[in-house]
Amino acid sequence: MRNFLIIALAALTLACTPEPSIDVLCTTSVVADAARQLLPEEISVQALMQSNIDPHSYKPVESDVAKLSNAGVILHNGLHLEGKMTDILEKVGQQKPVYAMSSALQSHDLIEVGPNTYDPHIWFDLQLWNRCVGELALFLKGEFPQHSAAIESNAMDYFSELVAAHDEFVLAINEVPDSVRALVTAHDAFSYFGRAYGIEVHGLQGISTAAEFGIRDMTSSAQFILDRNLSTVFIETSVNSKSIEALQEAVEQKGGKVRIGAPLFSDALGAEGTPEATLIGAFTHNTTQILKSFN
Repeated sequence: MRNFLIIALAALTLACTPEPSIDVLCTTSVVADAARQLLPEEISVQALMQSNIDPHSYKPVESDVAKLSNAGVILHNGLHLEGKMTDILEKVGQQKPVYAMSSALQSHDLIEVGPNTYDPHIWFDLQLWNRCVGELALFLKGEFPQHSAAIESNAMDYFSELVAAHDEFVLAINEVPDSVRALVTAHDAFSYFGRAYGIEVHGLQGISTAAEFGIRDMTSSAQFILDRNLSTVFIETSVNSKSIEALQEAVEQKGGKVRIGAPLFSDALGAEGTPEATLIGAFTHNTTQILKSFN
């Protein structure tokens, strides 16, 4: 990683790559979707990590150096979601505008997971994300003042869409008894979602997929499933399914039975051209599958 950082910084300083320029480069598909919702089509927006890519363990490759060098503006989630890129983003920020979506939030908005360490998965609380998008709109208006009116108009439209998706799910989840509102996933990416919508969430791994899970995690997760009488556990599109398959076996060894539901979108959105390529589309997919699991 140290060698890559040296190479990256050298490339950024020289700026000698012939790659085409990128108006806005985003680290993840989630952040790129927010930018595309706000900016007019003539502003190019590109995601460094494509769909189904896990940002926690993503290792920058040589082609990323050219993209970082040729980007006019760089957007990222922050809160160490892009763990292996944190140092690079800080260095690049000394040379060009680099903006973190999470900078819109205060510590009391965040879920603390350790001393000065916060859960980075802020986007599936749509009210929280609405605030992040609002601050992003202000930042982008400053970077692209010639498109200020379009950005403001797009922001108002998108705010309405986020509010509508939030309100629709609130109405649906309010029909579900508190006793059955529980969710088990591959890693702990849904804590903000659970807090926002009154669902007890249990992740087999911690907030980062780079963390290992052990026998104790597997045993406690299996017991949680049995205690809550859950019918379904969920894999995630950006996380290897082996951990949840092993959990399913652990439940069976305890005399229970649980099925694996349709994959949820967590750290990455769906493939380009699908409804799930947008945050609202991914949110709708997830909430549909989760509501089915409560039946």
